[in-house]
Amino acid sequence: MNKSRLQEAELEPKFSKEQLKSARRYTPSQKDILSAVLLEQETYTHEQALSMITAYLKKEVM
Repeated sequence: MNKSRLQEAELEPKFSKEQLKSARRYTPSQKDILSAVLLEQETYTHEQALSMITAYLKKEVM
């Protein structure tokens, strides 16, 4: 990662699991996925949250 992208990543606001689950930006089904995949003690950017939702939805079902 180049220096400017690293600085941008550090400047993005991060949110707790509860803050992301209460955001109006996510649908109820996305909030359910966030409940399952996010850790209580961590903070995440919106980009990270969307990435985790996408990864969860792309998982292969057995």
